Amino acid sequence: MDEKELLRQLAKDIRISVRDEDMPSLCQVYHTFLEHIACLEKIETEGVEPLVFPFDVEIHELREDEVDEVYDIDDLLKNAKNVKDNQILVPKVVE
Repeated sequence: MDEKELLRQLAKDIRISVRDEDMPSLCQVYHTFLEHIACLEKIETEGVEPLVFPFDVEIHELREDEVDEVYDIDDLLKNAKNVKDNQILVPKVVE
């Protein structure tokens, strides 16, 4: 599969359309991306421990959760059009 076919397939998979006149620009961006990946692959990572978070210091900027009010689920669900098993049913948006 050549790169144009690959990019068209990827575009189809993520449900975007790519016009023929946009393909040269997309190919150029794709090559730049591959060059960046090649640079990253050259970085020596032997013996480096993986990070879960990029900073050593833990930052706690979030407030603690405090329960202020508790609502009755039946009162909340009575406003929904479609309810099943105490859950609101919504239309399917992804195929």
